[in-house]
Amino acid sequence: MNRTTFLKLLTQHLFPVLKAEGFQGSGQTLRRIDGPVIHVFNVQGASGGKACYLNLGAHLDFLPPEGGTPVAPEALEESHCVFRDRLDPPPGAAFGWAYGETKEQAEENVEFIVSEWEGPGRTFFARHGSYPQSFEQMLRETDPHQIHARTALHFARIAMHLGDRARAQALVEAGLARAPERATALKTDLANVLSA
Repeated sequence: MNRTTFLKLLTQHLFPVLKAEGFQGSGQTLRRIDGPVIHVFNVQGASGGKACYLNLGAHLDFLPPEGGTPVAPEALEESHCVFRDRLDPPPGAAFGWAYGETKEQAEENVEFIVSEWEGPGRTFFARHGSYPQSFEQMLRETDPHQIHARTALHFARIAMHLGDRARAQALVEAGLARAPERATALKTDLANVLSA
């Protein structure tokens, strides 16, 4: 099986499920926009042409997109999102979701993907589901000293947007302490959060 056939099967079996839950679009990327919350589902071909990755992204429209270039919410790709994950295939030697050698194998893989959406897919988007509730909870559950400096930057920006300056300051301080010495742009961004 090839990518085109596999994508057609996803379009027939998975995309209707996503569209019933508010995702819109066609091709390889679907988006769901609800207020400031943007959800992105993307099918990415893997090298070798025999498998694909199913990328999940969540973003808030007031956060700068990853990569630094401004992007309209309706054009946001998974790679622009601050929060990202993948819908992983079952453990095995292969990377990504195999297209399969036969149409039957491809259909079986797509059927499994649809079943996986029920758990890991929905769980990821539910965690980043509503603003401000989901993000207030995320901030409460996050120890600033246990996250990457870049994550601290994102969370500090969210805290400032929520009006929680004390939490933003704790995140900025933790981020600055954890930022690598050469990460000057990251340090500048962290330092600028509190002056926004």
